[in-house]
Amino acid sequence: MAKSNDVNFPFTFFGVNNSQINAFAFYGGYIGIHTGLIAKSENESQLASVLAHEIAHVTQRHLARSKEAATNRAPLTLAGIVGSIILAAVSPQLVMASMMATSAGTQQAMINYTRGNEQEADRIGMNILANSGYDPYAAAEFFTKLQEQVRYKSSIPAFLVTHPLPDSRVTDARLRAQQYEKKFYTDSLDFLLVKARVDARYVKSQADNSDTTNLVDRIKKTSGNKRFALEYQLLLTLVDNKKIDKAFSLWEKLNEYAPGNLFLLDTYSDLAIAAETPEVALDALAKAYKNKPNNYVVTLNYANVALEAKQYGKAIELLEYFLLKKPKDLLATQMLVDAYKDAKNMAKYNITKGELYALMARYNEAITFLDRALAMMGKSDKAEVSRIQALKYQYRERQRYIKILKEPFNDRHYFPQPKMLKKPTDIRVTKVE
Repeated sequence: MAKSNDVNFPFTFFGVNNSQINAFAFYGGYIGIHTGLIAKSENESQLASVLAHEIAHVTQRHLARSKEAATNRAPLTLAGIVGSIILAAVSPQLVMASMMATSAGTQQAMINYTRGNEQEADRIGMNILANSGYDPYAAAEFFTKLQEQVRYKSSIPAFLVTHPLPDSRVTDARLRAQQYEKKFYTDSLDFLLVKARVDARYVKSQADNSDTTNLVDRIKKTSGNKRFALEYQLLLTLVDNKKIDKAFSLWEKLNEYAPGNLFLLDTYSDLAIAAETPEVALDALAKAYKNKPNNYVVTLNYANVALEAKQYGKAIELLEYFLLKKPKDLLATQMLVDAYKDAKNMAKYNITKGELYALMARYNEAITFLDRALAMMGKSDKAEVSRIQALKYQYRERQRYIKILKEPFNDRHYFPQPKMLKKPTDIRVTKVE
């Protein structure tokens, strides 16, 4: 969808484990999706309608435009926005935590309470939705569903706080959808499996999951991909409740239907680890890796199983190569830290631990671990010493930028004078138009 409708922009979508119905857009094409939104979407088109709306906010530069309008009213808020831009440059993955903790709600509200921006995002989002092959009527359906859910409730869902929903907006969505042909749309298997996974592991409590009677009854009443997805949800429930034999039997059945499915491969890894026999999954993962080298799901599952099987060298090999392509992936970096520690390679452990803290913008801790690594270096490690020293310099520069941004906003801080930089760094401060 992000590639349709002449959307020439790199997007990063990520999930947030939060039961509230919400999604938000931010600088750099980052779009967060709450698990609660996935759980409450009745079909793929409803979920896609929300994402299309957020994509439109990004492509139309609503956040940047709202920032300009607010410059004179809220300098401190503006400083916070710029701070988030810097954090995105320093560590894009940190944006997830920082937005959820502080700025996401503020920035999303600034976007969405601008009526013109909302109308424009609805209009362009509808085009993106339809051109991507989804049901244009889904937006109005989802809006109506939200209205019905809150009609008699005192509290308002986060989505409606950041996305005001007057009756006129629902009516406009219906009228806009009528420009398109009414057709029958089916949900993709991937969507159904994602929804099943969210229901099993992020929505249902452990107590709910212990009783599978209702789920089994639902399976009996469905067929096709929907039945497969519900059986996958049952599989996850069995694995999480350590019912290994039943889980393995069901996994074999599902794998015959969809051999090579990455959702099943991921669950096979979980199953092997839960059974305390991780080595049994290595052959299947090696085969999958050969077919899909450096694939995120395959690589991280392969490395995780290798770690559990105490094949630390293999795990390190997989993760080092993966991080060459995706150096800012938090999970892969954490796994590599664990692999070095288990392999008793403490110099590499300290370096990678420092890099992990840097990804989280915890630069004091990062420098501490780099200093520990330096203390372990010998005379033959000149190249590695130089690299560590360069990392320390980068981290101190990033600390300095963040410190500046915590001070009251002014043009001097927003545009650092050239003399402030002693040598080039990888941090760029760019004025948002």
